[in-house]
Formats: sequence, structure tokens, C-alpha cells
Amino acid sequence: MTILTSKILLLFLLIFSTTRFPIIISTNDQSLVKCHDKDKEILLIFKTGILDSSDCPTSTWSTNTDCCTWEGVTCDNATGRVTELDLNDSRLKGQITLYVLELEYIIHVDLDLNDFDAISIPINIHNITHSSKLVYLDLTIMQKFGAAKRKSINLDNLDWVSTFSCLKYLNLSGIDLSKATNWLQAMAKLPSLLELQLNYCNLCNFMTNPPIEHFNLPSLKTLVASQKNFTSSIPDEFFNCIKALSVACCIKALELCTNWYLTVQIVVRQI
Repeated sequence: MTILTSKILLLFLLIFSTTRFPIIISTNDQSLVKCHDKDKEILLIFKTGILDSSDCPTSTWSTNTDCCTWEGVTCDNATGRVTELDLNDSRLKGQITLYVLELEYIIHVDLDLNDFDAISIPINIHNITHSSKLVYLDLTIMQKFGAAKRKSINLDNLDWVSTFSCLKYLNLSGIDLSKATNWLQAMAKLPSLLELQLNYCNLCNFMTNPPIEHFNLPSLKTLVASQKNFTSSIPDEFFNCIKALSVACCIKALELCTNWYLTVQIVVRQI
């Protein structure tokens, strides 16, 4: 009876461990959770848009290695799911493939200070539901001037942004949004947004439908939208909206720069 009970207990523990816990690998006598296969696949798709060079982090990303060990990638220690992609100032060139936002548990994506020349948005990005966990997204494009100036990167639709309703920080600086007629409406669908950076985005469309008075960012603390120039007039409703937001949400800083040298800054301090 004792032997039978022991066997049943052993079988139960075996089944429980294989169904509940992720695969564990051992490296240098340390137990590490193995990267989830789906996450690895998505990261490798992201890598296809990058022009690898020997000195950039993604050059070491390989199908033969665990993606939790890749430079710039952070995984949850318990589940092996990718939670952070930080490739800030990593000398990357090529195309940003936003398919990376389909990582199911991604919280933080920082691609600032690289040299991308295009952005690819998957057709099905509007259908993402699990990526609502994303709280930090920085897609800042480096500005180049003089002889080195390149063709700007354009986004003509920001509907995809509203998919990530948990965003607290969003930076699209350096991306040309002059054709994005819905940028205000898209931002208004981010109720958790604390900071919005839209520097040198060629913002020129303040005409909104529905009317601008419905523009509502209840959590916003900082809005920075420095521009070389505004190519269309800014309606009074926009400033009235900001004034209302500053009272309701205690906005700490609002900066609108109308040219390279003159900055108009309004600071509203919480009383």
C-alpha cells in the first residue's frame, strides 16, 4: 500500500511540474527559464528589418541561442516571457518592425537614438488585445541636418496607438505626422498617458472630428511638442483644452516650440 501510494504521489508531482512550470535549462550551474518560442519568433521577425553590423546588439541574436540571453532583451524570471526590449542608442539601421509590439507580455520598448529610415506597421496590429500591458514606448527617430539630412519617416495614421490603452509614456519625436489627420483623436484614447513627446513631428492638423473639446487625457502630466514651425493655426479650443487639462490633471509642463531658437514654455504647478 505504501509503495503504491508513493508511486501515485511521484506520478502526480511529475504531471504537475510539466504542466504548471516553464522549461528550465541549466547554464554554468545556474537555473534559467528558457525563452518562450513565440516571443523568440517575434524578435527574429523584428531583426529582419535591421541592417546588422558587427557592433550592434542584434548581430548576436541567433536561432541557436535563448532569446532571454540576447542583449537588449529582458525576460520574466518565472515565466520566460519577454517583458522589455531596450535598444536605446544601439547603432541600429534599417526598419522598425512594429510586429514586436505583439509580444504578449511586453511592458517596455525603447528604440530611441538609432538610425532607422522606415517604420512597418502590421495590418493586424489593430486586433491586438494582449499588448495592453505596454506602458512605455519610445520610437524617437534621430534628426539629421545639413548634408547628412535624410528623407523623413512618415506615419499617416495613428489608430494603432489606441490599441495600447495602458501606455503611460509615448515618444514619437522625429517622425513626420503631417499627414496623420487623426493624431489628436488617437492620443485621446490613451487614458493612462502621463507623458507625451511629439518633438519635430511637423504637427499641422488641429482640425478634429469629433470636435477638439472632446480631447481628453485624464492622466497627462507632461506634453512636449517642439516644432520647427506650425504650418497651420492652432485653434483656441486646443489651448482651452490644455487649460482645462492643467486644472483637472495638474499638468506640470507644457512646451510648444515654434522655431529652433524660440521656445514658449508654460509651467503649471500643482498648488
